[in-house]
Amino acid sequence: MNIDGRNTLACITNIPKDQPTTDLVIYPLPHMFVVKDLVPDMTYFYKQYASIKPWLQRKDTLDPSKEILQSPEDRKKLDGLYECILCACCSTACPSYWWNQDVYLGP
Repeated sequence: MNIDGRNTLACITNIPKDQPTTDLVIYPLPHMFVVKDLVPDMTYFYKQYASIKPWLQRKDTLDPSKEILQSPEDRKKLDGLYECILCACCSTACPSYWWNQDVYLGP
């Protein structure tokens, strides 16, 4: 959501004790349709995410019910790539998304 003009997560936003809560301005994420109250329609955002399939995919046809062990080396390759929680804060702050949200893949 947008808190005091910044796209951010409400769950990690610190509100100083000396700031009156009446001065706090909260809006839904900008440039997205609103489903209800502060809930944005994430349809285009998730559609673009799914179109590039940014998740681990198997190349073999091993039994999918069996666990796949991951070496420390393989795990290290993913560092910095999995921290995104798909909140859309960065995308909705980007002018490219504002004008092309049906095709823009995100930052």
